[in-house]
Amino acid sequence: MYARKNYAKEKLMRGEKIMGVEMWLKDPRCVELMGFAGFDFVHIEHEHVGRNWDNVENIIRTAEIFDMSVVYRTEQCFGDEPPVNEIIKAIICGANMIMVPSVPNAEAAKKIVQAAKYAPLGKRGMSTCDRSFPEIWPRPGGTLNVKQAAKEVNEETMLWAIIETPEGVENIEEILDVEGIDVVGFGHQDYAIAMGIEDDNSELVNAAREKISEAAKRKGKLMWDYIDNDDQLEGVKRRQTPILIYGVDTVLMERMYFDMAAKFKKIK
Repeated sequence: MYARKNYAKEKLMRGEKIMGVEMWLKDPRCVELMGFAGFDFVHIEHEHVGRNWDNVENIIRTAEIFDMSVVYRTEQCFGDEPPVNEIIKAIICGANMIMVPSVPNAEAAKKIVQAAKYAPLGKRGMSTCDRSFPEIWPRPGGTLNVKQAAKEVNEETMLWAIIETPEGVENIEEILDVEGIDVVGFGHQDYAIAMGIEDDNSELVNAAREKISEAAKRKGKLMWDYIDNDDQLEGVKRRQTPILIYGVDTVLMERMYFDMAAKFKKIK
């Protein structure tokens, strides 16, 4: 096999559920701890966190030790334009799942696929010594089949679209019809802002989430849910969401520290 394996995708294709954590911190040691705990993937946050590519590669290398897949969240789409160069750089660093925020329509979704996939699905240029390949090709004693290599990398690379605007919700059917878009999610906070709603857990916001969930089921696409407390697990169960992002590392750590401090202060 030429391509780097996407173990999380394998589990999904077997009908299993997968879980990961959104990573804002930059220390690969955090990924080790996730790996020890048995998480299926790490979600590298870049839309809201400044990183350099050395940091991204080191996080991905650490995830690979534990057979964890890597979701890399890019900067957002502006209009119909996704961050195509960032998508390509994340893949060549070894990320095998690319999450693109604020996808508004099918045109933007098609550009994401074109950037991430080799022909015939896309337009990405090939270099068989980048980190989307576990070994460097050509290599002594090995024969490179370029067509097969491109096919395998395309199959192992999953593309996730975040829907977080009224336009995206309205166009969800056409976005899901784009070949190469595998997974969809909902950005409740940005949607609430765009709608002028104060409460990002209001009925209108939840109705938009349900619309996306139902569309994904009809189109045979996967959906992920983001939660930050156990009380929200019931909604995940009701929607039968196969992919769960359980919180942000910084938020989870802050809660733990607050809880520890509160317990200490009760000691007399």
